[in-house]
Amino acid sequence: MKKETGFTAIELMVTLAVAVVLISMAIPAYNSFVQNNRITAQANDLVTAINLSRDEALKRRTTVTICSSADGSTCAGNWHDGWIVFTDANADSTVNGTDQVLRVWGALAGGATITTTPAALRYSQIGLVNTGAVFQLRIPGCTGNLARDINVSVTGQPSVSHSACS
Repeated sequence: MKKETGFTAIELMVTLAVAVVLISMAIPAYNSFVQNNRITAQANDLVTAINLSRDEALKRRTTVTICSSADGSTCAGNWHDGWIVFTDANADSTVNGTDQVLRVWGALAGGATITTTPAALRYSQIGLVNTGAVFQLRIPGCTGNLARDINVSVTGQPSVSHSACS
């Protein structure tokens, strides 16, 4: 007699049931993983812009400003609409005269928001900032400690910390 190989219907049903249980446990962890990576990337973009502002101020020996910008050429809009880094010869936090836009960042993805007090951070030619600041970066559906706060000290150094979602 020839022996048949394969799965029985019961074995197939048990395997599918185990797969469904494992997948249902993995989906929330995956969503948290995606949220964490998204907010980390967005925080890194802002920290990169802050560091670029400071580095360019030191390198060029002139005032460099970072500000929110919805259009990529002027200081207008909200931080989550995007931001620009530019030379600011007369230190007025406005792109004018001989000022040069050095880099443009676009809007944040996924409905993320940034709240902060200063409309702009201005770095002096020795790398000090005109005022300290805290940028609060939040994403929709945030859970746990996935929010980020970016603190900029008066010496111009940024630091990132996790904070509770709100």
